[in-house]
Amino acid sequence: MLFNNDKAVSPVVATLVLVVVAIIGAAAVGVILGTFSSDVSDEASAGETSSATSTELIVAGSTTVQPLSVELAEAYMADHKGVKITVQGGGSGAGVSSVGMGIVDIGAASRDIKDTEKADYPTLKEHLIGGSAVVVIANAGVTPFSASQDDLFVAYRDNTPTTVDATITKLYQRAEASGTEDTFVEWLEDRNGVVAGADFTMNSAVEGATGNQGVIDSVASTAGSLGFVDFGFANGNADVVILGIIDDASGTTYANTVIDGDAIEEELSNEDGASYVTSLTRPLYYITSGEPNTMQQAFISFAQSPGAADCFETVGYFPVTAFK
Repeated sequence: MLFNNDKAVSPVVATLVLVVVAIIGAAAVGVILGTFSSDVSDEASAGETSSATSTELIVAGSTTVQPLSVELAEAYMADHKGVKITVQGGGSGAGVSSVGMGIVDIGAASRDIKDTEKADYPTLKEHLIGGSAVVVIANAGVTPFSASQDDLFVAYRDNTPTTVDATITKLYQRAEASGTEDTFVEWLEDRNGVVAGADFTMNSAVEGATGNQGVIDSVASTAGSLGFVDFGFANGNADVVILGIIDDASGTTYANTVIDGDAIEEELSNEDGASYVTSLTRPLYYITSGEPNTMQQAFISFAQSPGAADCFETVGYFPVTAFK
């Protein structure tokens, strides 16, 4: 075999062998360095990705605010690469308690924080982002009519659907704590003392549906049914009709088309207004536990900015900029 006799190796051959070994060695070092460089590059990229995806917000609560939050989150993330915003529902009550307990970064509510909630979570801070309105709806097969506030009071108190109208055979309410239901109930309670009998309590026999979408779906699929939802969910939905309202205190009948930003502005700014919608409007809030951190504030500020107006319009709500 070659090299089995040291004396047989000439100086020239020895030199050539050393050159070959040197070349092979250099190539091997190059491969090693290349692999190392690639590994470092991959680790750097992974680090950047990890750093980017760790910038995350969780927003949860009101099902009224939920579709708006989805629109706002998508718009915000499109302009802020590396930021991840996760949106969840659960109802206004869940939004308040979740942020109060530190489970989520931002709570969403379609009503004011209640005194009991403030007592449980004294550090809660409201950030007004817009407004909306509650409307009474019926299945699309029902001939549109104007529902009396007094009749709705009795119907939901006693679970007597035909009290509202002979064509109404079933009522729906919200199954969970909800700003939409709170607003509707408070409006009915304004008639307390006018309707003969005791204080208003929603009848537990009235079937509940989860979220605004659940009520919409239930009313849309049940002939002769009636419920209440946020305007943004009902507007443009061919499977339901928005009913007019008879305000029994004033004797005024308000058509189902009286939904506009001016009316909501009047209500939220405590100015005098004469629209039915003002008695069923409510604020839309983002809620933080204490002062928001930098990332929370950036997203909230975006929601309050003129640049977010299109997101509100898409879901049928009114931005806070419409009230200023």
